[in-house]
Amino acid sequence: MPVGIIKWTPNSLLETFHWHTSFEIGYCLSGKGWFYFGDKKFSVNPGDVFIVNHMERHIAQSDPENPSQYIFVFFKKELIEIEKELLIPFFYSPRKFINQISSELEAAQEIGRIILAVNEEMEKKRTAYPGMIRSYILQICVLLSRHFKSHISTGEFNQVFALYYKLAPVLTYMHENFREPLELSDVAKKLDLSSSRVRHLFKEIMGEGFKDYLLHLRVNEARRLLLNTNLSIVDICYQSGFQSHNPFYHAFQKIVGMSPGDYRKAAMRINSPFCESD
Repeated sequence: MPVGIIKWTPNSLLETFHWHTSFEIGYCLSGKGWFYFGDKKFSVNPGDVFIVNHMERHIAQSDPENPSQYIFVFFKKELIEIEKELLIPFFYSPRKFINQISSELEAAQEIGRIILAVNEEMEKKRTAYPGMIRSYILQICVLLSRHFKSHISTGEFNQVFALYYKLAPVLTYMHENFREPLELSDVAKKLDLSSSRVRHLFKEIMGEGFKDYLLHLRVNEARRLLLNTNLSIVDICYQSGFQSHNPFYHAFQKIVGMSPGDYRKAAMRINSPFCESD
């Protein structure tokens, strides 16, 4: 089934950012906290809705005094791409997009009710429930499209949409080859694009540079190996795509906020279902 749903309480300690290959809609059930999207930060209240596309790094954090709880719905773009207008909320320029829909708005209230209905269908699994869930996802996307239509012009959407499909092969190539030595010029040559064009696409669509994106791919792989294998940290360094120890330790400390060894020791305390980028 191309739809997933999970209840999650974020850690009160800020964890490293992650991203998914699917679209994601989060609905805050209770508590307070913060939601980070790149350099953007939103305060969270019950009833707020958050939109995440398949490219923007993000993480939620709970208020230690009043932890937040969410329902997150995940689905692939193929579920809705037959109707191009439904893609509008998920193809945006990260630096300008407001990922939050306040609980005070009717759109958030309607979407929240439907997400609760999706959760009920998933739990009870009544006859033909996958079809009902797909219909609910389409309803949510219609509401999102109507809400964001006033925020995202048709011209801007068409531009981001076109740029994404130019960048998509670059992202695929990087995800498949980040463990190997990679330079911007290598990626550009493989895809028959100029280095300056690839650099521009990254800034425009991802909101960050090629090198930063590559470092996050490698550090996320290191995190996965630290949590799920008994490999030594030296072996993890090389298996994650780093060519030497110092850049690995520096990048890990900068992105995660602690050393690889400390991260592995703290693994039992990390209460996140998003340790791996899917």
